[in-house]
Amino acid sequence: MYLQSHHGCGGYAEGLGLKVLRLIRQPNGIATYRQEFGEMLDGLKSPSHSLLHIENGDDFDTPSRERPGGYMWTYEIDLDRNIFHINGMPFFSLECLPDDDAFLQYIADGPIPENAYIDHLSRDHYGHVACSSLCPPEHKYKKPTPPIVDDSDLATYQSLMCTGSQVALSDMLAISDVLSQDEHVRVSLLEVMIGQRMVGSDVGKEIHEIELLNDHNQLTDNQWSIACFMAGIAFVPQMFDNIWRVRHPKPKRKEFTWVREDTVVFIATHLHDERCLQASVSRLINAILEKKDNPGHYFGIAFSVHHCAVVKVVKDAHTITFSHTNALQFIPSFYAHSPSTPGITALARLGHRIDPALFERAMKVCRYNPPMSIKTKKLLAQEADGSDDVPPNITCPTLPLELWREIALYPHYLDLITIGLVSKLCRGAALAVLRYPHFCGYRLAAVPKKIPKYLQKKHIFMRAACFSAVQAGIPTTLDVGVEFHDTLSENTIIPLRINYSSLYVQDVVTNWWWWTLLSIAACKMTDSSNNKNMQTQK
Repeated sequence: MYLQSHHGCGGYAEGLGLKVLRLIRQPNGIATYRQEFGEMLDGLKSPSHSLLHIENGDDFDTPSRERPGGYMWTYEIDLDRNIFHINGMPFFSLECLPDDDAFLQYIADGPIPENAYIDHLSRDHYGHVACSSLCPPEHKYKKPTPPIVDDSDLATYQSLMCTGSQVALSDMLAISDVLSQDEHVRVSLLEVMIGQRMVGSDVGKEIHEIELLNDHNQLTDNQWSIACFMAGIAFVPQMFDNIWRVRHPKPKRKEFTWVREDTVVFIATHLHDERCLQASVSRLINAILEKKDNPGHYFGIAFSVHHCAVVKVVKDAHTITFSHTNALQFIPSFYAHSPSTPGITALARLGHRIDPALFERAMKVCRYNPPMSIKTKKLLAQEADGSDDVPPNITCPTLPLELWREIALYPHYLDLITIGLVSKLCRGAALAVLRYPHFCGYRLAAVPKKIPKYLQKKHIFMRAACFSAVQAGIPTTLDVGVEFHDTLSENTIIPLRINYSSLYVQDVVTNWWWWTLLSIAACKMTDSSNNKNMQTQK
């Protein structure tokens, strides 16, 4: 629950901020807060008689479950997790608060000139308000301990044969340790997607909240949406355009999400803890065995935003074995100097595997079809099942697959659907090209070896990247995720926007924003926990 006290002026850190700090830092300050708030919540004391009232502030409002926001300065005392928040972001541990001078220095990311006001807060490399990197660990907020895992949650893990618990993904997939050029493109694009997800202020707050949860059952719908987007975006058909051309389906919240016929995702927490990791692996194995009767190789992804782990289940007629990676870092640190992480690379490579159902999945998300006669539609529908390799009443020599692949590199990606409906051979050629990412009609072909200088300013490269691209056989250079005000580059720019529910691409001709991918229906942000928090705001 949240109790608020509003202050009309003097909300700067040197004023109200220090007053709140000194109040909680006094002897028995935390115990006093807990007692006072407990009595107010139980109706035993009026907020107007609270010992925690700060001069020039209103009385505490009626307790609310919704976290307030939208104020210039907000100081929050989180008594459930012993955290001092500023403007919705966790900063300090209540059990080891800094002194006055250090408090101001860690907020402003450096020394404060005498008689000067702090008119800006320290920010991380994604632009979020954050505790300065100068702050020593003892003063920073602490993450909760992992939950206790019952032995029954590990039953599957312990009963089946594990062939490896720290297996490299390259060994799991029987591929080279060195990324191919195509894999480099997929990895770089996923880094852009994750960076764009992290740069949003509301999403940044939710990512910090996720690491403070006690277990996965406390995930809100918004937090699940963030995690599901990050874990699943590498597995959708890699076509991103305006809504009139491409629309990816909205996954509904459930415990297990199948992102491919052979791959399932489980949103978890605390994967850095061995027992929590093993419990998540057990859940994924159970989900695979319950749904898949046929022998084969299946994959599961345990995903906590901060970490991920990949599980491989090998099922044959008589035995079931499994292996998994260790917990791989997924999102970069908010103070990172590179967007690359082992987890992003792992999911990008896992998503780049050949998918026999990719053509059918691409057909489902493509909403645009060129005008065609009823006869042609019937013909294409007949050939969709691949029953005949050559349309009836047409005789022609069969071109080799290699030549069809070269031909398929030139049409618009939407025309690849039509080409793929002609025959099995043409579908194989179209399928090869559809594995490349496509943005607004451009096929992303390669990543430069060096980051351009204009992307190095203000850490733009953490949320954007430069690609060599092709459209209709004409090569170009594409900046994905770059804003028009970020650079004077002459490259083609495709800005992105990602919020809780949608990925937006900007039309480079009309400058209109189009949303193309939904991760979950938009929902109101609420706090489902029963926090006893005080917020003092300007």
